[in-house]
Amino acid sequence: MTRATLLRSLTLPAATFGAMLGAVLLVLSGCGASNDTAKLTRELLTMPKEEAYARGEGLVKRKKYQTGRQYLRFVAENYANDPIGRQAALRLADSFFDEKTQLGYLEAGVRYKDFRNRYPSHPKSDYALFRLSQCSDRQAERPDREQTNTRLGATSYRELIINFPDSPYATESRTRLGVMRNLLAEHEYLVGHFYLKRRAWRAAKGRMDVILAAYPEYAGLDKVLYEAGVLERRMGNGGEARSLWERLQKDYPASPLVKKVPAPLATAPALVRAAGG
Repeated sequence: MTRATLLRSLTLPAATFGAMLGAVLLVLSGCGASNDTAKLTRELLTMPKEEAYARGEGLVKRKKYQTGRQYLRFVAENYANDPIGRQAALRLADSFFDEKTQLGYLEAGVRYKDFRNRYPSHPKSDYALFRLSQCSDRQAERPDREQTNTRLGATSYRELIINFPDSPYATESRTRLGVMRNLLAEHEYLVGHFYLKRRAWRAAKGRMDVILAAYPEYAGLDKVLYEAGVLERRMGNGGEARSLWERLQKDYPASPLVKKVPAPLATAPALVRAAGG
C-alpha cells in the first residue's frame, strides 16, 4: 500500500473505515486466489465510487458477472443513500436477470422487490416493477400445472399499469398481462374439463363459472360456453344450458362447437359424450 493510500485510509472515521472493510471482506469471501483478493480489496477501499461503479458496469456488460458484481455490490451496500449506490443496486439485479436462468430470475426478482421497498419513489421504480413482473413471467408454468409464477406475473403487471399508466413499460405490460390471464383461464378450463370427464358436475361448473366471470377475454371461451351448457343440462338446468348455447351461437358463429349444440330433446348422456366425457 502506498503512502498516499495509507494516509487516505487513515483520514476516514474509524467506524466508517471498519464498516467498509467488513463489507469488502464479505464481498470477497467467495474469491479465488488470495493475491487477487488482496488486490481487489485495496482497489475497492481506495477507488472512487464512480470508478468502482463504472468498473462493475463494464464487467457485467461483458458477462463477467461474478467479478463485476463485487464492484456493484460494494457500491450498492456502502453508498445506499447516494444516487450511484441506488443505481448500482439496480444494475446488480439486472446482472442476474441477464443470465436468463431460473436461478438468475429468482435472485433478480428478490433484488428488484427489495429495490422497490427501499426506494419506492425512485425514478426507476416502474422499471424495477416491470423487471420484477418479467422475472415471474419468464418462469410462468404450463396451464396444466399450478400457476404460482403466472399469478405473480399477472399481479405485478397489473400493479404497473395501475400505478404507472404513462410508463414506457405500460404498453408491453398490458400485452403480457393478457398472456398471463389467458394462461390462468386455460388452467381453470383444463381443471374443469377434467372434472367434467369424471362426471364431477358441480366441481366442473365451479371452474367454468370462474372463467365466465373473471376471464371474459379468454381465447377459448367458445369451448367454455359449450361445456358449461353441457354441465347445466346435466344438472337439470335446461334454461341455463340454452342461454349458454345461444350465447355461443351469437358470439362465436364460426366455432365448430356450434354444430355440436344439441337439439332441445337431446339426452344428457349424449351431451356428455359430445363434450368428451
